[in-house]
Amino acid sequence: MRIGKFLVLVVALIGIAACASVPEPAPAPEPAPDPATAPEPADTPSGGVPTSAGMTAIGPEALMADLRPRNGRPVFLGVANRLRNRDEEEAAAILHAAEQASRYVRIAAQYRYVAQRAGRSIGYVEDIDAQWDANLADRLVESVEVLETGQNNEGTYVLAMVDGVPAPPALDSIPVAGAGVEPRWVSQPPVIPGHLVSVGISQRSRRFRDSLDTADQEALKSVLLQAGATVRLIQDAQAIERQGTREMVTSAEDASAVFRSFYVAARYASPDGRYYYSLVVAREE
Repeated sequence: MRIGKFLVLVVALIGIAACASVPEPAPAPEPAPDPATAPEPADTPSGGVPTSAGMTAIGPEALMADLRPRNGRPVFLGVANRLRNRDEEEAAAILHAAEQASRYVRIAAQYRYVAQRAGRSIGYVEDIDAQWDANLADRLVESVEVLETGQNNEGTYVLAMVDGVPAPPALDSIPVAGAGVEPRWVSQPPVIPGHLVSVGISQRSRRFRDSLDTADQEALKSVLLQAGATVRLIQDAQAIERQGTREMVTSAEDASAVFRSFYVAARYASPDGRYYYSLVVAREE
């Protein structure tokens, strides 16, 4: 079975001068176009400008603000970064939606954090390893039902349902806000009985999709720690010739779990575009 895998690892150790010129005479104005022959503006949803077939030139903010289930079915946001061929972009966004659906069905993850302090020196290692069934994502591509689409200079976005996945949890109580308005869940995550809820936060990456994926991973780390983490503290004193005793302290934290219904219920980007947020609801297997 082919397994999708993502691994994040972080290691921390300590003038022009102006030239005058004679302006050229302005060209004679062109005659105004005849209203009778001028083309009419295209009628596209959300005031967008038509791009490729079925697409409108809108950003993802309006699509990602509310990802709660519709008609008892989960919805997923698929994102594709900008490519030369925009039709390939749409196909990549649909595949991303299928990958989101695969993670929703089942995702296994493990988190590790180790910090070491020796005198004034401090270092740490942190990683999160997530695995899901990529073969399932390939199969689910054929079952993607696109509800809304958008496209801008950064990429292509699809809001989609996917057949063949379990029913979602009841999330009607989650407060959402319109595009550009900070939702209440950013600072006050809701309580969903029988589920773990977390908010993942990431700083902006060079690519929009990477910003969202990192926020999702931070939310995954949070639900892992909620599910149960083991914390260890190791203290070691070493005698150093002519320098006395140096104390070294190592602390470690790790957590692992398997989740069903790992669901991104809403997303939000700060108005300045510096921070991205993911609201995740999950149930431990």
